[in-house]
Amino acid sequence: MLLPLELATGFLQRMAVGLGTLLEGFSGFDYDSPFATLLSATLDPVERLAAFLFPAPQGQGVALIAFAGGLIFATLFLLVKVMRTLVRTRVEMLVTNALRTNALFSILVGVVVTVMVRSSSITTSLLVPLGAAGLLRLEQALPITIGANIGTTVTALLAALAVSGPNAIFGLEIALVHLLFNLTGTLLIYPLKVTRSVPLRMARYLTTLALRSRRLTLLWVAVLFYGVPTLLLFVNRLFD
Repeated sequence: MLLPLELATGFLQRMAVGLGTLLEGFSGFDYDSPFATLLSATLDPVERLAAFLFPAPQGQGVALIAFAGGLIFATLFLLVKVMRTLVRTRVEMLVTNALRTNALFSILVGVVVTVMVRSSSITTSLLVPLGAAGLLRLEQALPITIGANIGTTVTALLAALAVSGPNAIFGLEIALVHLLFNLTGTLLIYPLKVTRSVPLRMARYLTTLALRSRRLTLLWVAVLFYGVPTLLLFVNRLFD
């Protein structure tokens, strides 16, 4: 929706350039996530073990990818079991009810968690065990996912503000376009129930499709995320 509009008008680019000029004086700002520091210290022994077992860099990469993938699946499996146990406590029920009743609060939760962990993938991955445990419906997960998408643009903006030099403004403008793209998409889709229901219906349809055929799901992702944008860029260049 936004990509054709941006290609036709360039409104996001103009807004980002204007905001980038205003924020250029804040370059050099630095932000260190405590979670990133803790994660780096935890992964250091794993990286050294991979280097000891596999001298070749390619072998180390494959080993770390396999370890990370196994860790993700094990974590999600254990989180489902833990969530089912914790939901019986009053505290967890209060948190769950808060996420269910206030969409703005859910969006804020998604933003804050993503900024803290510097990864929207981690935030959205946490929703998987919540949904599997029956604690969160699709309608409740949507605002948290939107908040995660906004939060990941904030981390990119913080990284852009940490850069200094003559070309720092270009990185800042890119980060601002990212932020404005997600904010504009949220304002266009989420406020109205009619438009808000579109991604929910698509998600349910794709879930049914994935259960029937994984290949069709991969084809859908390839067409939607790569084929359509490439086609639009090609058409835009033809008429530019």
